[in-house]
Amino acid sequence: MEKAIAQYYGPLFLYIRKRVNNTLDAEDLTQEVFYKFSKSWNVQNAKSWLYTIAKNTIIDYYRTNKKANQDLAKVIVEDAKEDKSAFEELSTCILPFVEKLPEEYRTIVKLSELEDVPQKKIAEQLDMNYVTVRSKVQRGRKKLKTLIADCCQITQSGQGGIIDYQSKKNCC
Repeated sequence: MEKAIAQYYGPLFLYIRKRVNNTLDAEDLTQEVFYKFSKSWNVQNAKSWLYTIAKNTIIDYYRTNKKANQDLAKVIVEDAKEDKSAFEELSTCILPFVEKLPEEYRTIVKLSELEDVPQKKIAEQLDMNYVTVRSKVQRGRKKLKTLIADCCQITQSGQGGIIDYQSKKNCC
């Protein structure tokens, strides 16, 4: 715990301070985050967990202090922007996983997910039934998710956005 405090206190305080605009409140919230973190059990990625706790603590701060909804929305939007960096880093690894899919899913997933071709157009292009294409996209996504999960541990936000990831083995 002391190692985590020493390593992450400064950056976490700055993260909170940027969103709260009151130094004393930011210090209190940073201490609250570490208190909540100390209650956590078996955390594999301390940094990711600390920032998740921090984000939720900031939201609670705005709720309890009855700040304007605009301020709360601003915090959530800024966090969503930061979440994109992990998503963008991970997106460079997607193609090798798609290439590992069986052929019957590979082409359809590439067209649907990587090239954003509507599923109805894919059905026309491949001369397939639309319902079949839809099913294969769904199954392909599940297979792709399994391939990625075997290689990486992904931390997601409440809305399913990617916050952080950690490679389990060198497979990307």
